[in-house]
Amino acid sequence: MHRPLRLAGLTLAVLLAGCGPSTQQTATARAQIHTLLSEYLPKLAQAYATQNAKILEPMAAEKEVSSVQKRIGDLQDQGRVLKPELTSFTIEDVQVWNTTNAYVTTVEIWDLHVYASGTDTEVSKELQQSNRVKYQLSRENGNWIILYRTILR
Repeated sequence: MHRPLRLAGLTLAVLLAGCGPSTQQTATARAQIHTLLSEYLPKLAQAYATQNAKILEPMAAEKEVSSVQKRIGDLQDQGRVLKPELTSFTIEDVQVWNTTNAYVTTVEIWDLHVYASGTDTEVSKELQQSNRVKYQLSRENGNWIILYRTILR
């Protein structure tokens, strides 16, 4: 390899190495994201149970809040109320870019109870439902917020 090409390759490698977060930054982000999800997921369950997605606003972007409210509205149109209970969640993967954006994959275990609207009549339930979920997060003013949540399976 010619010396100028080797130098260019080395320079590129150094520049690219500086683009991603350090291992310490990723570990810190992972801990912060775990804390966020520990607070968000019970709030998500509460949003469905109370049919009020606005309670997610401090932790979720407007698009995510609107998406949850739409799903709540779809259930209301069917005369149903979902009352989920989070059993557990595990973070499988965290990918952080430029310390301000992240993709997170979780496995979440939920007990799902569906009631007829306005009653205590349970019309269906599914216990220990396992969902693999993908999140996109953004750091704003030092805090992570959820941009969207998608169930993969």
